[in-house]
Amino acid sequence: MGGIFSSIYRVYLDLNAVISELSRTKHSFDSLLARVSMVTPPVSNPSISYWQKDPPFPNLVDAHSPVFPTTTDIVIIGSGISGASVAYTILNQSHKRGISPRIVILEARDLCSGASGRNGGHIKCSPYMDYAGLKTRFGLEHAKKLLNFQRQHLAVMLDFVQQNEDLKLSEAREVQTVDVFTDGNMWNEAKEMVQELRQDAPDMAEDIVVYDGIEACEVNPGNPMRPFTVHTPRGEITTAHIIHATDAFAANLLPGLKGKIFPVRGHMTAQEPGTLFPKLGGARSWSFIHRRGFDYISQRPGAGELMAGGGAVQSPEKGMDEFGIWRDDRSSYSIRAYLDGLLPTIFGAHNWGADMGTKVKMAWTGCMGFTPDLLPYVGVLDQKITKRKAPTVRSSKDAKQPAEWISAGFQGEGMVLAWLSGVAVGLMLVGEEDEIFEQAPGIPSGKIAEWLPEEFVCSTRRLDRSNVSDLATLL
Repeated sequence: MGGIFSSIYRVYLDLNAVISELSRTKHSFDSLLARVSMVTPPVSNPSISYWQKDPPFPNLVDAHSPVFPTTTDIVIIGSGISGASVAYTILNQSHKRGISPRIVILEARDLCSGASGRNGGHIKCSPYMDYAGLKTRFGLEHAKKLLNFQRQHLAVMLDFVQQNEDLKLSEAREVQTVDVFTDGNMWNEAKEMVQELRQDAPDMAEDIVVYDGIEACEVNPGNPMRPFTVHTPRGEITTAHIIHATDAFAANLLPGLKGKIFPVRGHMTAQEPGTLFPKLGGARSWSFIHRRGFDYISQRPGAGELMAGGGAVQSPEKGMDEFGIWRDDRSSYSIRAYLDGLLPTIFGAHNWGADMGTKVKMAWTGCMGFTPDLLPYVGVLDQKITKRKAPTVRSSKDAKQPAEWISAGFQGEGMVLAWLSGVAVGLMLVGEEDEIFEQAPGIPSGKIAEWLPEEFVCSTRRLDRSNVSDLATLL
């Protein structure tokens, strides 16, 4: 009887633990849903990232026009990669036509002070990790197109930098990247992913090499009326077009995106390497994929500082409590402590040096824009999303009707999504979505439809079908 009672009691304790865990999980998820349904503007005193410490063009950081314009053709809200891409594309294409549209860029804080200025330094696509899931969701051909969109970014951005002398300070370069797996099951799954990609899309897997264990150690806007009025602390400005390039903060100005785009706070550090750590001249980066979560590291050229980020699952609620967090002026104690001790531990004493300590030069956080289906929002916005009316006006055949546009929601992968998303919006706005382009600095060849995945279109139908609860099956 004692044995039976003991067994029953153990089962009771096990069930109680499960119920308790489910209760805690439900409470955490309910809290997450409440957070992502809120809208909050950027804080005024954010943490300072490594990239912002010594900017190459300090005079541009807080640049303001001497006189605030009261009218313009186009307003771009957000000055990161996406906003810059939109502006460059519109100006470049308009110049070819002998047109000079007036563009105003608005920024809540300093230039490029959002996610773009807080990045982890990777223009990295890992097609083998995304392919299977994308194929299941969208089919083989659409999955290839989605991956190809990401893969184009490195070549396009490198070419753009090489064609512009002033941009060579950006340190954009091609490196060898290494994904290291610390969990056996994840490693086996990854090898299967690579094999599936090689079978379905061999051209996308041709640069992937797999090593096991020991082996690895060895615009033409025309002149339409300007129906929009943008209110800013410096005054009001009327415009024909508004581009929302604010990533995580887009819902602040777009009521229809409330709960459809939200922040996830990410943590980054800049650390000095140990005395034995190889100085690879900025030619390698690493990702460490664990059973839950991953960390990413890249080494700068020259002094060789290591840019290390990740650790989201180290938070008290295993990353869930970083969803819906707008504060890039604060950090998670547990994530910060984890990143501070990550490098000497994961690389080992023989690669680091006798002193297993680290010297963190800088640490910062940033808000990454996430969507329920984990895909960006790109293109013109329906008035059901903006909740604002834009009247139809008479204009020349080539001129676009006044509208609001978006290029946002890059899930922390803006380096392989944001630039071409902005290019697409710029080309659409100037009415060149059906043009066939030859490859040019910053712009790929072909029609937009050939390289922009249709899944990125920010349609009301897509939003109606999107729910934050879907993240549970996607993450």
